[in-house]
This record gives sequence, C-alpha cells and structure tokens, in this order.
Amino acid sequence: MARRIRWQIVIAVLSTLLVVILLGRLALNSASVASPITGGSYVEALVGAPRQPIPLLNDPLADPSGRSLSALIFEGLVRVGADGLIEPALAASFKLDESGTSYRFNLRRDITWHDGRPFTADDVVFTLRSLQVLETPGEPAVAAIWQDALVDRLDDYTVRVTLTAPYAPFLSMARVPILPAHLLAGIPPDQWPNSPFAASLVGTGPYALEELRDDRALLRANERYHDGRPYIDRLELRFIAGPEAAQAALNRGDVTAFGERVTLQSVLAEPAVGLRAATVPLDEYTILSFNLRRAPLSEQPLRRALAHGLSNDALIEGALGGAAAPLVTPIIPGWWAYNPEVAWYEPDRAAAERILSELGFELGADGVRQRRGQPLRLELLVDAEPMRRAAADEITRQWGELGVQVEVVELAGPVLLERLRRHSFDLAIHSWARLGTDPDPTPLWHSGMADGGLNYAGLADEEIDNLLDSAREESELAARSADYAAFQQRWVELAPSITLYQPLYRFSASQRLGGVGLYDPASSAGQILFGREDRYRSVARWYTDSYREIQGDLR
Repeated sequence: MARRIRWQIVIAVLSTLLVVILLGRLALNSASVASPITGGSYVEALVGAPRQPIPLLNDPLADPSGRSLSALIFEGLVRVGADGLIEPALAASFKLDESGTSYRFNLRRDITWHDGRPFTADDVVFTLRSLQVLETPGEPAVAAIWQDALVDRLDDYTVRVTLTAPYAPFLSMARVPILPAHLLAGIPPDQWPNSPFAASLVGTGPYALEELRDDRALLRANERYHDGRPYIDRLELRFIAGPEAAQAALNRGDVTAFGERVTLQSVLAEPAVGLRAATVPLDEYTILSFNLRRAPLSEQPLRRALAHGLSNDALIEGALGGAAAPLVTPIIPGWWAYNPEVAWYEPDRAAAERILSELGFELGADGVRQRRGQPLRLELLVDAEPMRRAAADEITRQWGELGVQVEVVELAGPVLLERLRRHSFDLAIHSWARLGTDPDPTPLWHSGMADGGLNYAGLADEEIDNLLDSAREESELAARSADYAAFQQRWVELAPSITLYQPLYRFSASQRLGGVGLYDPASSAGQILFGREDRYRSVARWYTDSYREIQGDLR
C-alpha cells in the first residue's frame, strides 16, 4: 500500500512539472518575438534562366528571371516604399519646381558601386541618356516617357530632369535602374550583352553578384548598402526548367522559396508541412472591351444590361477556379487612388432582361433575342491563353442564358492586337500588364487615344477627359485621388468595358524565412505587387536566422 502511494505521488509530481513546463513554454512563445540576426543563406527556385539581366535591355514580361536578378543588384533614383508610394532611393531627396516640369534630384553621397567606385551624377546622366537612344529598350513605354526629357548634371551629386509639360506620374518612371558609367561608357548599348559587364552586373543594390551560370546565380550581401547590410549573408537563385520541378524542390527542402503567377494549372492547396504561402494580386488586369463605335454596343443601356447579366464572382470561382481576384474599375485595388465605395452593376438577370426588352430585344423562337428582325449576335475575340479563353466560354454561357448569342473567335496574340488597333471587333478579351505604381489610365481611356492609341473601346467623354487631364497635371496626391474617384464613378456609369479579373502571384517559402511583407495583409506588399520582382521590396530585411526575444510581462 505504501509503495502504491509513493508511485502515485511521483506520478502527480511529474505531471505537475510537465504542465508547468508546457504552460511556461506557451507563455514564453506568446510573450516573445523572433528577432533577426545576420547570417544564413536563402535559395529561391526560378523557372528558367535569365535571358537578359541588364535592366535597360530587359523585357520583364518575356524574361521575369532576368528582372528578378537585376532587382537584387540595381536600384533607381526612387523606389516603392513600404506604404506603396514612391520614396527616395539613390536620390536622397527630390523636388518639383513651381512650373510642374522640372525635377531636381539630390543624390546620396554615401553610395558606392559593388566594385568600390563612388556613385555620382555621371552614372545617372549616362543611364538616362542611354535610355533615350536605345533602339530596342526592354520597356518601350517607360523609354517613351524619357524620350523628350532634358537630363542635366548640375554637379557631382545633383541632377535636373526637365519635362516638356507637367506629368504627375513622372516619379513612378524614375525607378529606372541606374547603371555604372565607369564600366559601360563608350560601349554602344547593343554591345552591352557581349561585354564583360554582362557577366559581372555591378550595381548598388542590396546584393552583389558573385557568380552567374546557366543553372544558378550566387549573390552576397552588400556590406556597404546604404539602407544597412542585409541580414541574409548569401542568396542563390536556382534556375529550374518548370514550375512542377520548382515546387517539388521546395517541398523536398532543396530550396527556401518558390513564387509563381497563379494559373489554371496552379494548385491553390494548403502549403506543405513546414511551408507557408502568400497570394498577392499583381498590377495587371484582364478586361472585356466593348467596341463603342459599333451598333448596338454604342448604346449605353445595352452595355448596362450586359453588365447586369454577367457575374464576375461566378466567372472567377467557376471558370477560373478562384485563380484570380475580382475588380470593379481600371483603378485596381492596392493603388492609392482606388475607391472601394465605387460599385459595379450587381448580377441581376431580371434587370438585364428588363433592359433588353425595353430596348426592343425580344426572345425569338430560337432563343436568341431580336430587334426589328436582327438577332443580337456578337463576336468575341480572345487569344489562346487558358484563363482568358476560359473567361470567354463562361461569358458566352452566361449571356446565352439572356438570349444574347456570342460567337467566340480565338486568334493568335499578334492578330488579336492588330484587330484591336484597327477597332475591328465587337467584343474582345485582353489584358494590361505591369501598370506600375501610378494609376494614370489616360492612355487607355482618354478620347485623344481613341484613334491610333490604346483606347481600343473608343471611349470619348468630355468629363472623363477633363478628369484625366487634371489628374495628370496636378501634383498633390489628394487632388489627384479626388479626380480618380470621380473618374471611377463616371466610368462605371458609362460602362465602356467590363474589368474581369486581376491575376495573382503565389509565394511559398520555408517558415524560417521572416521579414517578408507578402504575408502581412495590412502591408502594401501584401496587397499588390508592382511586377513579380516587387517581392524583393524589403529583401534587405529578410532573414533566416533569428533568436527569441521576450517582450512584455509574463503573468
């Protein structure tokens, strides 16, 4: 009996100790945070090797791996800040004069290139003037903005850029990565890819290139980085043939992270054990353009009826498997000018049918609506990209239930683009990519762009024009935001097109990786990426090594 009592006492004591230890560990974890320390390494899987990592020559749509590599090595005069707004980078500050046309960039004096040479105004002037004379720039739209700008060196650390007219979105174009004049001056840009610089890629960014091979790029932390030395010592980009192999490497633990654009083939399942994933919209959207030059789509009530007759939620969840985000207007969520109070037309079949009947479109014996003997048949152009093609089929199904007959015509991308430019279409599904940090939609919706420009729908509205002109000329963010809020409301009223969805980017990584803003829905990086390379926005603060630091009281 005594022996049994002693064992019961021992078991009770051990149980109490175990409970105390577990509660203590829980309290410690609840009252502590991971504090990063310098060290460690990071390996990321990228699909495909870089084709052209020299920034001014890189086409980010055709060569995302090259853009990712250059984003770690190079910087511009300005960059995207933690709040999603433009902030100084290589420039210590910038100032716009009263005319709204002249920008003065005061450069930082504490920056050196990765080879130790000082960064000066000579590098800025060399880069921007080179961009102006490139025959085939990687981003023609960005190069076009700089084409007529006057770039002057005022002294070793001051550069002035003068525009021909006020252009409020200009600062977003000043993110152009700056190249080292001392390594490239005297070499024609078309020879840069074959120069020694193409293998060394000397920049001023948070990481310096050590080795570039067909299968990987090795980088080391820039000890002299002006924002503070990055936490992670060594960074490797491993180039893998396809997304399936890259995901398998991540699941095995061979790499730390892998990011990809979400497609119909992507799996949006829960991440594997030891991993976590973030899904963030990109600065792109896919749109269904109406040709306002053609009857009957020139009739505003018909466009509203079609808007009521299309459920974007059903399209995204059903046809696209949830692989995209919904949106309302061309001002996309994540931009500072986005107005969440602007509402699109609710899916309402009864309302759509009522409007169609009021317009004289009545159901015929074949189930197709007719007016004065003419059937309501529309041709819908689309390319072979799977998500856009799936969207076309879903639109055909939904509008078919209203009695609107839609014929889908699949074209090669260049042929579709030519039809859009010639305004030879009824309906067309296409996409706009890499819209950047500034919401300026002037090229797409101003009447001045309706002939020979990008205003494929042919929207011509004086109120829209005035709002866009004002937002381009006004330098104050609040005033521009008000203009764009009014633009969104008027755009919905006119319904010149239907914005269908916003593509997503999924970044999966080891749970040891910290400091990545993509996982924080309250951060700007967790709300939108301005190009896939924008995932590196805070890369200098990423970490893999850390210690637990107690904060607060343990009570």
